[in-house]
Amino acid sequence: MKHFVKAIAVGFATITLGATVIITTPEVSTANIVYAKAEPASLQPGNYVVGTDIKSGRYTVTPQNGSGNFSTEPKKSLSGSLNEILGTDDPSYVPSVTANFRKGDKVKVEGIPTVQFTPVTTRNKTNTTVLNTGIWVVGKDIKKGKYEVTPASGQSGNFTIQPKAVLGDTTNEILGDDTSASEVPKVNVKLHKGDTIQIQGMSQVNFAKK
Repeated sequence: MKHFVKAIAVGFATITLGATVIITTPEVSTANIVYAKAEPASLQPGNYVVGTDIKSGRYTVTPQNGSGNFSTEPKKSLSGSLNEILGTDDPSYVPSVTANFRKGDKVKVEGIPTVQFTPVTTRNKTNTTVLNTGIWVVGKDIKKGKYEVTPASGQSGNFTIQPKAVLGDTTNEILGDDTSASEVPKVNVKLHKGDTIQIQGMSQVNFAKK
């Protein structure tokens, strides 16, 4: 089966300085790279590598039964790792987590009999209301703009924004009602296209357009 076709046109510029010929190549943006199509998969407790044990792609990961820890270690980034307790039998657990899984990333499943990887086939770029546990991109999963962000009732967890712009504003808050634990009940943000949002430890975060 043919899984993917990658076609990238790269231009070359030749500069002649006396007897010296310099060939320059433009930097290729990863936005132009088409990854292999994600395929459904199930994993049991253990350590795995994306590209070897599962196809790379975007997935929603859910426990088929039981609960336990699910974590990842990205190969090519210092950010974007996942560390969630998946399950439905305790309010502090999350029922699923959604993220991109790239070739070489490490995946660890602990205490969960089976986790199911379901490929994400659609993304809602017009969304202005809710995001669940995982990693999301402004302009693909939610509209850009100003929002008041609050956790779902009775929940708490980490809410971070990594700006696309080098000098953009970052956000890193623990959302929740326990102010004695440095939690805040809400945070006001301005989302720009390409910013990356990560939601950890909460099954849902609510967005109110301002």
